[in-house]
Amino acid sequence: MDDCLDSFIVGAYMHLMGIKDLQDEPVGHQPLFHLLSDQEKYTYIHGIAKDILDKYVKIADDINDIREKTCALDAEANQMKDLFDNDEMKYVCPNCDKQYKTSGGIKRHLKKVHDFSFDYEDQPPTSGRDHIAIYRASFMKCALLLRDTNDAYKMGDGNRVTTNAKFQMLLSRVGKHNKYQLWLFRYLAYINCILSPKMAYEYQWNCSANLQGGVGKNIPNDNLLEIMVQTVKKKIYSQGANATYASVQKAALTTQIQEEIKENLQTQCNKKKSGSRRPEANKISDILEMVTELNNAKMFDYIPGREFVNFPGFIDFSSRIKVVDLHAWITENRERLSYEVLS
Repeated sequence: MDDCLDSFIVGAYMHLMGIKDLQDEPVGHQPLFHLLSDQEKYTYIHGIAKDILDKYVKIADDINDIREKTCALDAEANQMKDLFDNDEMKYVCPNCDKQYKTSGGIKRHLKKVHDFSFDYEDQPPTSGRDHIAIYRASFMKCALLLRDTNDAYKMGDGNRVTTNAKFQMLLSRVGKHNKYQLWLFRYLAYINCILSPKMAYEYQWNCSANLQGGVGKNIPNDNLLEIMVQTVKKKIYSQGANATYASVQKAALTTQIQEEIKENLQTQCNKKKSGSRRPEANKISDILEMVTELNNAKMFDYIPGREFVNFPGFIDFSSRIKVVDLHAWITENRERLSYEVLS
């Protein structure tokens, strides 16, 4: 995944800068780049990165449309609450005082009699688009989200983890990963609505742990939990038939302490840990070969009407989201969560 993403980024840069061969100089390059200050270098690179995002990644970005539709659905839901009479236990029309038992009934009445508009249905994507370019943009968008999320956990950056969780929740819905979608929704709800500011800050910034020390070496808490579970399982397996509830509990409570004692002894005895790390493979040749194939296939051009034979009519993941169904799901789980928290 990382190698493919690097290949797409290099290919997009070559197409943006007018480079036809890997040995050519870019058309719009900065000739005195090495003489620029660090801030000027950052500004130049940031501008190129933004151009790549706008031209090659955001060509089918419907996030703003999703936001507008959900805001309209929220306003509609609030209007329906205002029309509900708690004494009569019915919805009352504000124009003719006609009463209905369900929200669907009052909506049909307002639309048919009083010309109210409730047209929030999702529109199918227009034809004649370059579905190969949309495939490229969708892949880069998801791969960049994965890379940035991994980097956010490595750096222990709670802000980025929370920001990416919003997009991950939408992606989980498209992929029908219901448990991940529900977990991400509750994660955002706890931070933004339920917990106190102090507890929300602690929850957000304790998303990762560092076992070895050093910057950029954090791991997600889920991975830490899995490591601890595997360590406890090894202790239990070593006990064989002698394993009991008390021995398992003791193993779970003392595993971390035993690991710290072992590391302290190794440090004091100047003994290195067994095993050697494999040298990292040089992937530059593979990436350059993939870039050549991408350029030959004109992957970074926009040619309306193109599509893959195996993926006919491919659309971006954000275009697959049915906003009305998403809003109904969020409303249902928001109400459910309010009951669970209050109880």
